Amino acid sequence: MEVRMLPEPHTVESYRRSVLGLVTALPAETVGLAEGLGRTTAEAVTAAFAVPRFDNAAMDGYAVRAADLEGASPESPAVLVRLEPSRAGSPQPRPLRTGEARPVMTGAPLPPGADLVVPVERTTSGRFDDGATVALWRDAKPHIRNRGEDIAEGAPIVRRGVVLGPRDLGLLAATGHTVVRVHRAPRVALVVTGDELFSDAGPRAGIPDSNSVYLRAAVTALGGDVVSVQLVRDDEDALRRVLDSAARKADLIVSTGGVGPGTHDLAGRLAAASPDGTLARVAMRPGRPQAHGRWRGTPWLALPGTPAAAFVSFEAFVRPVLARLAGALTGGEPASETVSVGWPGRAGAVRFVPLAVEADADAIAVHPLGSPDHASHSLSAMFRAPLIAMVGAETANVETGQLVPVFEPA
Repeated sequence: MEVRMLPEPHTVESYRRSVLGLVTALPAETVGLAEGLGRTTAEAVTAAFAVPRFDNAAMDGYAVRAADLEGASPESPAVLVRLEPSRAGSPQPRPLRTGEARPVMTGAPLPPGADLVVPVERTTSGRFDDGATVALWRDAKPHIRNRGEDIAEGAPIVRRGVVLGPRDLGLLAATGHTVVRVHRAPRVALVVTGDELFSDAGPRAGIPDSNSVYLRAAVTALGGDVVSVQLVRDDEDALRRVLDSAARKADLIVSTGGVGPGTHDLAGRLAAASPDGTLARVAMRPGRPQAHGRWRGTPWLALPGTPAAAFVSFEAFVRPVLARLAGALTGGEPASETVSVGWPGRAGAVRFVPLAVEADADAIAVHPLGSPDHASHSLSAMFRAPLIAMVGAETANVETGQLVPVFEPA
């Protein structure tokens, strides 16, 4: 099987567009709110209930008619007939008649006809009594929460394509929803290749498999469902069998290793020979060799095997593919940070550089973690850094005080 690598390198942006072309949003399903965390809304949601749902007391006091307190003062309070109290969760009380006051607790429904809540502190005793009457005067504020003053019934509350967080779910519950329409979580099969790798704990020759551990955790953190993890030797028949199995159960296959020009680099060749397949060089450091395609109809992203390169490749290409599968409308735009310390470099490729963020009483310092010239091998820096800089291909040296695009890794 002979597959030629494309002679001209992709840019990061063009290769990202290429892999995104492999996928569309997964079908929608209805789930309970408890299952919605991290899922992406398939449709816009409006409020089923108003918030507040009914006029209610904003504090403990007495619901009264303002006309009954005309001229009342601390020196000459109005004396009204005291009714049974109403608490939060009580049914709607009967309408208030002239000369009546109903004790209400915070959140209690306001009786029809009442247009003021007098705080209990504005009574002659300053507390709730059991007497037949109460002497009180009005306060400067009405202390009423009106129906719908926060959220009107039917008002938009969550847009389509939103990744649901705890506050979104709380808002849905508060506005009368118990279920929500979301896109199905992506099912991902992970395939890690290489004769040199081992996954058991005992001491032995070779390199420990960290890629599958990282990828499983990263996919899960982003809301994906890892359906299988396979470590495969550099054997084409074995790799084909694993890919066949992965394609039957997954929406996306992600592999690491085997995308270079070597005789044992099988994954890139198989991916490139598949429908929509490409074996490419991408103008990025680390992560230059990349491949993608479809294996038995299932989209497949083949990443380099070096752990630091697999890490940045996941962030650059797999993360936006997962977002599209999950129904997100955008893949998210990078933020920017001003670096406190510059560093030299070569233009021509996007460089992914781990950054440290240090704060003291006076300022926040952002500077490279480890050596920017050895990012492709600086596994410890890549995995420890809170931010990763994406230095543009047109930029050589990064100057002190320069604004650079950054992202927070999964």
